[in-house]
Amino acid sequence: MKKILYILLCLLPLIAVSQEKSKLIGEETIRRVSVGADIYQDFWMNWPEGMNVRAINQGAGAFVTYNVPLGDGPVSFALGAGIGWHNLYSNMTINDIKADTIVFSRIPDSIDYSKSKLGLTYLDFPLELRFKAKNKVRFSVGVKLGYLLDAKTKFKGDNLNGDEYISKFKQVNNADKFRFGPVVRVGYNWFQVMAYYSVTKIFDKSLGPDLYPISVGVTFMPF
Repeated sequence: MKKILYILLCLLPLIAVSQEKSKLIGEETIRRVSVGADIYQDFWMNWPEGMNVRAINQGAGAFVTYNVPLGDGPVSFALGAGIGWHNLYSNMTINDIKADTIVFSRIPDSIDYSKSKLGLTYLDFPLELRFKAKNKVRFSVGVKLGYLLDAKTKFKGDNLNGDEYISKFKQVNNADKFRFGPVVRVGYNWFQVMAYYSVTKIFDKSLGPDLYPISVGVTFMPF
């Protein structure tokens, strides 16, 4: 949630600045660069047996792309870079993040806890075909290639003795270093609805559960 609020606060001044810049150097130049942020809900697929996934699994991302017009029409090709965060909240924890095979285990009912999550951070490289009509209706379709920067777990609750306990572990073993999937956006002006489908799984084949997310949310693109 802190990442989402931070991205939104950063975008507010960009909206105002983009309006001023467009007056100074022209709309044709400004539209070559796009800055945006995604806020989405992750729907997780292929849970391990016994896992209950929280209804809300918020995620966020930010990106910068350069748009290359294809002729004189409304279509352009965009490529760039960004950061994406995904979270899986559940009733399970990873037994050993450094194990040869990653296994999730259910948290005993006798333990009171408020958070148990797997967090993933990616460096992304979006490639999109974009359509922008004169009435500011936008549509884009493309793919997102990603490189895993970090895979970590966090638990907040009681330990076996009933004392408050917080644990954080980074660099979970066997998380696939690369991801790939299609992205679709449609909207008006700087507000769009987006969806991303992860073709690749979170963990290497046979070295962890076949988890993968489908992300649905909104994109804010001030320019």
